[in-house]
Amino acid sequence: MMHKTCFALAAFLFSATAPASAQLISAQDSDEPIDITGDTAEFQDNLAVWTGNVRVVQGPAILTSERLEAVLTDEGDFETITAIGSVRYSNGEEAITGERAVFDNAARTIVMTDDVIVTQGKQVMSAGKITYWVDTGKVLFTPEAGKRIRGLFFTKKDEEQS
Repeated sequence: MMHKTCFALAAFLFSATAPASAQLISAQDSDEPIDITGDTAEFQDNLAVWTGNVRVVQGPAILTSERLEAVLTDEGDFETITAIGSVRYSNGEEAITGERAVFDNAARTIVMTDDVIVTQGKQVMSAGKITYWVDTGKVLFTPEAGKRIRGLFFTKKDEEQS
């Protein structure tokens, strides 16, 4: 359940500034254009930065933040993609919020930090940090100092009664 959410976030962050042929959630969405807007955009050398009310949309998936930075290698591959400030990912079925999300291509990880909340329907998990390994699908929820991970899950029986 949470694996799908983190994978969708991974795909979204990974493809946020990729060519429009990049795949977001499934092959059927691969032809969807990627629309990135912000109050300003700056490009210099291997760095692209969007700031102010940044919104990245591809099909039903939306990523918003105050700042989006993409660092490219000399070969044009992604080195890192960082979303900073009130980061929110949603695709109509699930949402993830936090203050910072970083895709690191060398480590093949996506890390979202600072009061992370993952919502999927009525199911909710909260953590200080989520680490997602792109190649293996492993997800690690880590608490903030002095806190614990929290998950609120409903069974089908709970849903039938509400």
